[in-house]
Amino acid sequence: MKKLIPVLLLCVMLLTACGASDTGKTGLGQVVMVSKSVAATAEKPGTAQVDTIMAAVTVDSKGKITSVSIDSAQVKVAFDATGAITTDLKTAPLTKKELGDKYPMKAASKIGKGWHEQIAELEKWMTGKTIAEVKAMKTKQVDANHPKVPDVPELTSKVTITIEDYIAAVEEAIKNAK
Repeated sequence: MKKLIPVLLLCVMLLTACGASDTGKTGLGQVVMVSKSVAATAEKPGTAQVDTIMAAVTVDSKGKITSVSIDSAQVKVAFDATGAITTDLKTAPLTKKELGDKYPMKAASKIGKGWHEQIAELEKWMTGKTIAEVKAMKTKQVDANHPKVPDVPELTSKVTITIEDYIAAVEEAIKNAK
């Protein structure tokens, strides 16, 4: 009986370890920019624009991304030369994912994909990688407005948006993961 107890205890420990799941840690990250704001002039109204990129990321015990969700809110408030706000402040702004095809990128896209479709491809690509692997992604400059576009075979026909701020939000989310 004395020998049976350690054997049973070992079996319970092994079964527990085999059945344990790595639920991981989840964190949130964001990048906020106001660089697209424009001052008002006598001829033209101004716009205060806040771009907020948000990421929710879950990583496993090895630091691999098991889940990632990225979204972006592009909030614009127009004002005239006197500083009076001309935007309806009762209208709640929607994120790019919430807008879906209503976000006006699909028509301008060389690949015919909207922002929400492109970010879904980027999220899918990131899943299973560490942040170091994500940050090591080869990028290229397409033009002045697109300085860091993915230049990896899996994404070149699926993602034409600049990704550096999305990666920064994901990295912050991982740092904040608990």
